[in-house]
Amino acid sequence: MSIRPTAAERAAVLPGDDVVPGAEVVMDTAFSLPAPPADVWPWFVQLGKRRGGYYLPRWFEAVTPPSRRGRRHLDPALLDLRVGDTIPDWGGREATFTAHEMSPPHALVHISTRDHVRLSWAIALRPEGTGTRVQLRLRLGGVRHRTLARVLGGAADRLTVAGLAVGLRERLTSASGAAGAERVRPREDGRMATVSRHVAAPPTAVWDVLADGWSYSNWVVGASHMRAVEEAWPAAGAKLHHSQGTWPVTLDDEAVVEVSKPASRLVLLAKGRPFGAARVELDLRSEDGGTRVTMTEAPVSGPGKILDNPLADAVLARRNTEALSRLAAMAERRTTPGD
Repeated sequence: MSIRPTAAERAAVLPGDDVVPGAEVVMDTAFSLPAPPADVWPWFVQLGKRRGGYYLPRWFEAVTPPSRRGRRHLDPALLDLRVGDTIPDWGGREATFTAHEMSPPHALVHISTRDHVRLSWAIALRPEGTGTRVQLRLRLGGVRHRTLARVLGGAADRLTVAGLAVGLRERLTSASGAAGAERVRPREDGRMATVSRHVAAPPTAVWDVLADGWSYSNWVVGASHMRAVEEAWPAAGAKLHHSQGTWPVTLDDEAVVEVSKPASRLVLLAKGRPFGAARVELDLRSEDGGTRVTMTEAPVSGPGKILDNPLADAVLARRNTEALSRLAAMAERRTTPGD
């Protein structure tokens, strides 16, 4: 994913340019995101140490301590940032940023002083088709070793922003989806294969398991292993590719996301040979300090639809009860066995 700004972007005047006049070092980066500025803006508002984190890619966060991982959802408690508010930063134990200018949803400028160095960090958002072009500009004044700052500091800045760009894209695509799509409907006789259970973890923790496509085979009964997961998973339209059965007799199948509402609702069209395709809906809602997870499945094609009957529903319910048990264990991160 490119973070290289255009010549016009480098030459543009951004909010905050006047905070550090005559800056010795200026670092520009830019990237595109598949969501409008109004949707991107709150992610930058909650950005920061001990706030939303820094939104690094899932593969990187998988090997970092949980306390250092960025949030994968918006927290209303972190969205009330105001001009003059100070937030901690990773540049040192005493490092902070202060919100200097805010023009939602187009510009956010942070300022800081680190020893003898004065800096401003501008985040500018502008529409780009149906998405957003993000430009970041870091201006440094009072720099003693300018070449070192440009070379090493510039490399560190580009590496960090590259991770931010990928991490933000993951979060924004996970938050997308056809929220108004139809739910799994009962059959004409009113039957539905539905199971439900309480999970002793918040909806965001349950969603984190669902959003990790590589964990699919760990909780879906019948899926033996994962073959590939599209980068946009679990955004609407994204696919994961898995295998069914036990080696050496396995069948390759896939699941595609039809609806994705983070920490709330996920609808999948899952292909499971030899039984055909089924629509699977998972609804999450807060309950008694945890989450009530409801899973509904209905065959939509193939032999499974032809042979649909109450006995088949009972089999599906038993299988999906086991699936929710596995999902609960993963979301709760159990240290001792449970039901």
